[in-house]
Amino acid sequence: MKIILVLLLVVSVGFNSAAQPKKRGKVKRKYQKTEHVRATQPDVFIHGRVKNQDDELLVGALVKLIGTTKAVHTNTDGEYFFSKVLLGRHTIQVSYMGYKTKSIDYTVHTGHNYINFTIDERNVKLDPIVVTAQKREQQVLDVPAAVSVIGNKTLENLDIRDLDILSDFVPGLNIIIQSILRPDFVIRGLTSDEVGASAQPRVAAYYNDIPISRATGAAIELFDMKRVEVLKGPQGTLFGRGAQIGAIHFISEKPTNTFTGFLSAGFGDYGQKYVSGAINIPVIEDKLQARAAGVYDFRDGYVKNTFGGTLNGKNTTAGRFSLRFIPSIFTKIDLEVNYQKDDAPGTAFMSGTYPNTNGSTDIYNYVASLDRGESLANQRKIFGTILNARHYINEHTYFTSITSFRTYTTFAAWDGDGSAAEAINMAEDAGVKQITQELRYNYSLGNKLNGFVGASYWREKVKKVYGFTLNEQQMAYLFTSDPSMMVLANGQPNTITNLPVDTLFGPLAGMPLPAVHEEENISEAVNQSIEGFADATYNLTRKISITAGIRYIMNRFKLSNEALFSGGTASTLGMLTGNYPNLFFMPSERQELKKTFSAITGRANISYKYTENTTVFAGYAKGYRPDVLQFTSNGTPETVPAEIVDSYDFGFKGIFLSRLWADLDIFYHQYKNFQTSVWVADPGNGNFNYLTAGIDKASAYGGEASLKYAIMKHLQFFGNYAYIHARFNEADVLHVGGPNPENQFRLTPEHSFSVGLNASANITPGIQLFAIPTYSYKSHFYFEDANTKGVEQDAYGILSARGGFRLSDPDVTLSVYANNLLDEKYLISGGNTGSMFGIPTFIPGAPRMVGTKLTWRF
Repeated sequence: MKIILVLLLVVSVGFNSAAQPKKRGKVKRKYQKTEHVRATQPDVFIHGRVKNQDDELLVGALVKLIGTTKAVHTNTDGEYFFSKVLLGRHTIQVSYMGYKTKSIDYTVHTGHNYINFTIDERNVKLDPIVVTAQKREQQVLDVPAAVSVIGNKTLENLDIRDLDILSDFVPGLNIIIQSILRPDFVIRGLTSDEVGASAQPRVAAYYNDIPISRATGAAIELFDMKRVEVLKGPQGTLFGRGAQIGAIHFISEKPTNTFTGFLSAGFGDYGQKYVSGAINIPVIEDKLQARAAGVYDFRDGYVKNTFGGTLNGKNTTAGRFSLRFIPSIFTKIDLEVNYQKDDAPGTAFMSGTYPNTNGSTDIYNYVASLDRGESLANQRKIFGTILNARHYINEHTYFTSITSFRTYTTFAAWDGDGSAAEAINMAEDAGVKQITQELRYNYSLGNKLNGFVGASYWREKVKKVYGFTLNEQQMAYLFTSDPSMMVLANGQPNTITNLPVDTLFGPLAGMPLPAVHEEENISEAVNQSIEGFADATYNLTRKISITAGIRYIMNRFKLSNEALFSGGTASTLGMLTGNYPNLFFMPSERQELKKTFSAITGRANISYKYTENTTVFAGYAKGYRPDVLQFTSNGTPETVPAEIVDSYDFGFKGIFLSRLWADLDIFYHQYKNFQTSVWVADPGNGNFNYLTAGIDKASAYGGEASLKYAIMKHLQFFGNYAYIHARFNEADVLHVGGPNPENQFRLTPEHSFSVGLNASANITPGIQLFAIPTYSYKSHFYFEDANTKGVEQDAYGILSARGGFRLSDPDVTLSVYANNLLDEKYLISGGNTGSMFGIPTFIPGAPRMVGTKLTWRF
């Protein structure tokens, strides 16, 4: 805390110093040729927008007043402004990657000077890359960190609607979507891995500058998006406590001062129906703007359930309304309301041990036999509001306030044994409410020192109810020496009414088994965090900059838990696990566990601008995942200490000949008290626990590279590659089934890459044909940190393609697509609840899917 107070004091002194009048010496001779008169009024401004020849606003363009130190990047509206400008004649220059640099001479007068720019594309160009990763608009070359950006043009060209597809085009990122309620975000080998009510994610998901916090709410629909930024390595200074190893920032389109919009509609395999659209209305020019967007995406599941319905489908309706009020050029207020409803079928947890009712154990027949039929489900409702206000003092200095409220409710019902048996049926009913308030002050001192300082408050209330419905007359086989007897060769369940005579059961042999047993485990948490942060970049020279940041985090977590015998007959098998009259969780009254703890994270980077278009950087950052509060199956409270990572990065990024973009990042991560999730039976008493376990040491190292090459104006190559060697250095000595030394982090292929071509040809002045083939590859990886043999995915690759034609007037695009064109067989999940009994379940990846889409932009 002392460090934070000292840092804030230093920054405050800097602010006060900057605010004092400065003595000025004589004007240097090289500036005396232009007669500038110092403005006697404080309201001398230059203000305008930067667009291209298609009237599109350009974000992140660099605007300079030649002969002065004034230089700014255009904001998210393509706007720039300079304050306290000297009266007289100036040269104003605009530059932007992929566009021709443009300069104009202008005589500045008292008051507001409105100067708009339209700049022309180069014949061969790359799309510019703009980010707000450091809480201000910058070109990616100026950010001394590993950052990948998927912009709106890429999202549109590749027709990216799902997060797992998006991750193929970001090196070092792997997103696995079991269902909308069970996404796994993996950056450089580290999985978000948030399950418990108090557990916090390792990969922060942000939406328009507010933390989503829980992965369950992060699998949002990608519609009307401006871009997605992925920051790799610890980002605690920039994004807070949840960004232990990285952050994913979703940034939607905002209202603008132009009447525009689009409408898309499509259909495809498995009954897919897709409609999306947006409309932007300037209600009062330059003062009040509104934007509304929505999407409906439906698809039957690609796995048929012989008990009724389909599995692994989609049914999403989402909408967004945004309002922007601009009372002056210095103040901007954004209000946004979001809503999403998902009513998808259940998840295809398919047994690799038991046949379906057709007698097949081949999960790639895409036929499951899950006894609950159409009652299996994945349902979710999300509602959120964001109020974002920004007030400028001058072109570099401004205050920001971000206020948000977000709530979501979820319900999931799934088959834990993956078969026709009624052995393990499970459900989760959960609700989350979150509020966030952040205040931030961005500053610039003489254009030498740029940064921000601020504070935030975050609070969430979580309730999770896990329900278990068990038929022990079938489940009892899982406790015998031959669990394969639970389901017969024809896929029908095998039933026994009493525990068989077996040395494993001792005196319990012959006891009656209940056909229905129900139990619940209820967890509630109130998690709060107060954070103070500061970050700054100092330009030592024109080429060398140093960046440092620090964040103080104080967490206050409160977790309560109770377990109930909720219905049916008392569990006979619970006498074996020690949890009688329940099986999984010993009945217990509500009990509470509280803890307050704090931490300091930070980063330090140095960057060297070798040329105007190439940057080399190196840095260190400390990542932090807070303590995990939890209760074991018998109700014992536990606290798993915080996970810490020391991260070292070295990178290079550059643009060559205005047509080649390349970046390379090399990293090393050293973990202390690595937290891994295990669901195993403790050997002492047979109790079942799904816990977070702390392992003292683990490490990861590797490299990531991406490349874009504009071969010619209508032909572009893009690709990326990642190598990640992530291993445990010590064993889990507390739990059977935990990872051993040299085990590979789960969901982490050592090698992955994707490549693609974007080709187009004008067949007439108003009609353009295009084709975009892509191929992505992942090497072998495991689904569990224990690296269980058979619960793994061999190396595989996916070929997809999109093509069609575009009309220029009207602006219409007709496209066809084929995902997984070669119908590759692969898994998206393995292990799951069944692993606890040695009968892992698996979810097959989607087969080939084709469809078409029509888009009209106006």
